[in-house]
Amino acid sequence: MRKLLSIWVAGILLAQLSACGGGGGSAGTATGSSGASATAAAALASKPSMTMEVRSGAGIATTSISVLEIAQVVVTLKNSAGQPILGEIVTFGETGSSGLLSFSPVAKTALTTAPLGEATVEVRAANLTAVGATTITASATVSGVVVPPQSKNIQVTNSAVAVAIDPQAIASALNFLDVNPSDKSIVIQGAGGSGRSESATLRFRVVDKNNSPVKGAKVTFEVVPSSAVTLNIPQATSDADGVVVTTVSSKSAATSVVIKATVTRTDGSTTTSQSDQLLVSTGVATQAGFDLSATKYNLNSSLSGDKSIITVRVVDKNGNPVADGVPVVFSAAFGAVGTSSRGGCVTLGGVCSVDYVVQDPRPADGQLALVTASTQLGDGTSISKTLPFRFSSVGLLNLFDANNAGNPVTKFDATTCAKQNFSAFAGTPGGFPAPAGTNVTTTAVTSGVIVTLKSSTPIADQISTTATRTPTDFEVDLSGLTAQPCDVTKATTATALFDVKFTATGTAEVIRRIQVTYKTAP
Repeated sequence: MRKLLSIWVAGILLAQLSACGGGGGSAGTATGSSGASATAAAALASKPSMTMEVRSGAGIATTSISVLEIAQVVVTLKNSAGQPILGEIVTFGETGSSGLLSFSPVAKTALTTAPLGEATVEVRAANLTAVGATTITASATVSGVVVPPQSKNIQVTNSAVAVAIDPQAIASALNFLDVNPSDKSIVIQGAGGSGRSESATLRFRVVDKNNSPVKGAKVTFEVVPSSAVTLNIPQATSDADGVVVTTVSSKSAATSVVIKATVTRTDGSTTTSQSDQLLVSTGVATQAGFDLSATKYNLNSSLSGDKSIITVRVVDKNGNPVADGVPVVFSAAFGAVGTSSRGGCVTLGGVCSVDYVVQDPRPADGQLALVTASTQLGDGTSISKTLPFRFSSVGLLNLFDANNAGNPVTKFDATTCAKQNFSAFAGTPGGFPAPAGTNVTTTAVTSGVIVTLKSSTPIADQISTTATRTPTDFEVDLSGLTAQPCDVTKATTATALFDVKFTATGTAEVIRRIQVTYKTAP
């Protein structure tokens, strides 16, 4: 019993001793334990690992992106225990000098973030022609330990990447691309041909949220206003470039329209886009809208090469200029019209012009030179108009007592010695006016006579379809005569002379002498 008690007391003392001195022993154990933990942590950090994945614009792992696509490069950092490592910098890059890719951010760095320890950058083609294969790299250092770098080979293509999800689900927007004809104008029904179109083709592109093309999306179309044109393709499915196409055809009225395209997503929401305005404005030429004009109607028959520019203007029944490319042909029995390659012209903006030139054969004096312009309509009928031109020779010019027929004027009878006006008509024996631009001058032959031309010179072009000679007025002053002074109270008749000269560029001048009879002393 005493022995057992001794053992019990010794145990208590030993326990108390342990309690007193064991603090240091325990502390030593804790220190050893802490060192073991730090060693274990270092061991984990000494073997960090990295994985890298390239994800398409649709969020799917890929080795190929299109030039229109925005992809993501995702790197995951983990320790040897498989736990994510947070807050570390990952540096991305592209090997070689291909320069196919553009990174965002441009620094090409990102931090690993919770909860997965992922660092992410965006990558896309550097430009629309950056097509080929390249390598994306990633590197990082954790607590001074270099993580084994990663790389991924990818292909950059100029076609959309196929996605294994419903295209209606990822369709985010519709972009209007273009319309053909490029001038966004078509002609009314029945006015096609000669480069004119009665239909138009319009293209839209379906894209996802990254502006990458979506293949296989269904798109519906509508015309606004609905009855303006005929919609030939009401629904289409996007191709590998995300493109859908529709066409419209004109009706019989001039108008303007827009084409709307709509894609309906799987959740029932819609996205709509519309084309630029399409005009249906120009139609078939009309006789009433077929206009001819010329820069000169009275040509110099003596001057080969003298010319007039003939212009035709054509509109449809709505008053709109016809579409570009309407051919107009010209014909003439005298002179030359058009060019050696073409006897007519083709409209641009509803207008075209040709030269009409003086040369053989020439019409006789008093004979009109007719030039006819015509164009053919789609139904086989034609419309035309004729312009009359006058060929007159400076060599035939004279003064006449009538504007058309009559006789040449060779003298005037003065009734006063003071200033007196005389009138005549300048033109040809056939009743034509002088060539446009002909100059008229007067010169006194008899000393003391003052003659002044009161009409305009040069002679203006005459647009009237009825040919007439040109009125020409003179003022004659006889008060200065000295050799045979003028005296209306006397009975003796005397004569004073003056010349009228006609000149035109490129031709010889013609002089007509005029007598003025008056009274003088014997």
